[in-house]
Amino acid sequence: MSKRQKVLIADTDSTRAAKLSRLPIWAESGFIAEQFSADIPDTIKNAKSGCELIICRHDPSALPAPELMKAVAASGNTPLFIVMSRTADASLIRECFILGAVDFLTEPIDEQKLSDAVLRARSQLKRNTSNEEYVSTANDFFEELGLTENNDKFITQLRKFMLSSENVIATTEYAADHFGFNKDYFGRMFKSKLGMTFGDFYNRFRMKFAERLLRSGRYKVYEVSEMLGFASVDYFSAVFKKTTGKRPSDVKKY
Repeated sequence: MSKRQKVLIADTDSTRAAKLSRLPIWAESGFIAEQFSADIPDTIKNAKSGCELIICRHDPSALPAPELMKAVAASGNTPLFIVMSRTADASLIRECFILGAVDFLTEPIDEQKLSDAVLRARSQLKRNTSNEEYVSTANDFFEELGLTENNDKFITQLRKFMLSSENVIATTEYAADHFGFNKDYFGRMFKSKLGMTFGDFYNRFRMKFAERLLRSGRYKVYEVSEMLGFASVDYFSAVFKKTTGKRPSDVKKY
């Protein structure tokens, strides 16, 4: 089972908050809603203990959503926000979205709209986490291979290239074009400098990234396969096994 992410419900009405926490959408989308707060200081305190998503019912006098979002951000925490309100005030909606709200829902709350907003938040959290894991993997991978920049322009460019290529499948031709070389020259130069082909280098990196994602417990095998651009889970599993000597299911954290 993937790790369930925490939801904090900020609402001045504890009964209403408890009712919201019992909706099936949380478990269905991989969240757990067991934290509550009734004002800004309490929300900041609870957010520091760890939560990925805050559901804020806007109360202009006791719990104004924009002020809450600003205060949480100023405290150094970066959860996502879904705002609920009795009124659809255009200026309030605009300010909440500018501050980064995933969605703004007007009461009475439609459960399908809430479900859609929660799933968008889940997807955004995965993208954010994936990016952090990607950068960490790249740094670790370069360190393991002993690829320090030390005035080596090529290694500096290679690191920048890898960090900018999270959402693409970097073929040798794609990498060569990025460096401004033709494919054959780039391939020879790469192997002379690193002792392996770019294809081998990139494949080893991708499988290291895949292993990190699997060990995090946040992603299923098929999700990692899709994130890395594989046409099928079976093909991903075969490449993973060939590269690491293990099956994806062997390293996935349950």
